[in-house]
Amino acid sequence: MERAIVLVNLSPGAEEESIAALKSIPGILSVYQLYGLYDLLVMVEGADDQAVKSIIADNLRSKPGVVSTITMKVLF
Repeated sequence: MERAIVLVNLSPGAEEESIAALKSIPGILSVYQLYGLYDLLVMVEGADDQAVKSIIADNLRSKPGVVSTITMKVLF
């Protein structure tokens, strides 16, 4: 299994809707709301690098309210 941490910036006021939408995506392990430069920290897990990339590119980034992301691969 591969994991990544994704830092997410949201549109103002989109927090609740975005958190609920992200939690419903298979492969997203957890979503944490942050204060500071980023609004959310999202833990993503997939069978391999391609699966993680697909979850982030095809699902996470396309959710309403998501403005930008930064992805960091977790090394075991």
